[in-house]
Amino acid sequence: MLSNRNRDRMHRWGLRLGRNSKMCPCGLGDCLSLEKMPEGGNAIIICNSNLNTIERGLYQGAQISMFRNAADEPNIIVAAGDARYVLDRRIAKAIRIRIVA
Repeated sequence: MLSNRNRDRMHRWGLRLGRNSKMCPCGLGDCLSLEKMPEGGNAIIICNSNLNTIERGLYQGAQISMFRNAADEPNIIVAAGDARYVLDRRIAKAIRIRIVA
C-alpha cells in the first residue's frame, strides 16, 4: 500500500502522460485559434479536443463560418452546416482552425 506522499507523486506523474496527445499536429503558423477568426470568414477545424463541441458538430474537418466575433462580448457565434452555436471564448481558444478562401 502506498503512503499518502507516494500516492500524490504517482497522481502527478499520471497527469503528465496525457498532455502530449492533446497538442496540435499542425506546423507553426499553419493554424490559429477559433477566437481569432474574423467575422464573415470560413474555416476548417484542424484540432478540437473538447468532447461537447465535437458532439455538436464541430469535429475535425468540419467547415464553419463566423457570424459574430466582437471583442467586447464574452461569446462568439459560429455556424457548422445548418446549425449555429454560441461558444465561450475559453472553449473557442482551444479549437484550432485553418482559414479557407
